[in-house]
Amino acid sequence: MKDTKKVSIIGIIWKKTSDTLKNNPVIFIPFCISGVIKLFGLLTVFLSIFPPLSVVFAPIIKTLWGEAYLHYPFNFTLMPNLFNYVQIAVYIFMDGLLTGIAVWMICQVNEGKRANLLISIKRVVPKYCTLTAFLFTMFLIMRLIFSVENFMILKLLKMGFFVSFLEKDSLDFIRVYFNFLIVLIIQAGFAFVIPFAILENRNFFKSISESFSLAKRFIRTILILIVLPMSLSLPVSLLETRLPVLMDKTFPEITFLMLAMGVILVVFIDYIVTASLTALFLLRKGLVFEKE
Repeated sequence: MKDTKKVSIIGIIWKKTSDTLKNNPVIFIPFCISGVIKLFGLLTVFLSIFPPLSVVFAPIIKTLWGEAYLHYPFNFTLMPNLFNYVQIAVYIFMDGLLTGIAVWMICQVNEGKRANLLISIKRVVPKYCTLTAFLFTMFLIMRLIFSVENFMILKLLKMGFFVSFLEKDSLDFIRVYFNFLIVLIIQAGFAFVIPFAILENRNFFKSISESFSLAKRFIRTILILIVLPMSLSLPVSLLETRLPVLMDKTFPEITFLMLAMGVILVVFIDYIVTASLTALFLLRKGLVFEKE
């Protein structure tokens, strides 16, 4: 019986995830809001070299990156860097709140109630600072690891370590996979911080502590629930490392299209991951721990 539960839990969770969205499409709204904000930010980056936005952004771009990036097609070369700042801001200051709203609605559906967006907003908004602190902490951890990674790579490049057996393209691909692994590990550890804070009213530190404790018990299930959906973003991430080449072989606007496509894809991935982990959190008391 234990083995059956372990084998079937992934299928049960994904079925619940699918049924929840099918019967309560309102749950998808927070993820769409995040996507729309990012797309609006991407459009702002695109229009930043044109009036009236250029009044604000042109001096900044000229000072930090040079006047060339105020002109076509070099503006598209800078676009991924500028859009990265937009995504960081949305991730830290908006995504915690929006994810919390979705988690609360998923819980309501699990209890046989109807998902209500307004009620969920009222319930989650008081936790805004805690939710933002979770994502800011995750961001700092990732940024620290990526900074160490960049430092080590630069040191090794100066020593000529990679020159003999790795081309730059290969190194970029390796970094994409390595960064994917780092994000995966951090996501797994913090998988339940928002459900603990929203559904069980835990404080910041207690949520993190209990999330890590629960993640250890369901680590294989969590990794599967995160890895499979997130793997869908890998081809886009790999293509983004080749954007300069793609611009050369096609047209500069391909950068805008690729970044927009990535945003839309992430909207669906975020729903699948969030809904799946929330379902696991709600089902956990009736499951056999993997370590047993």
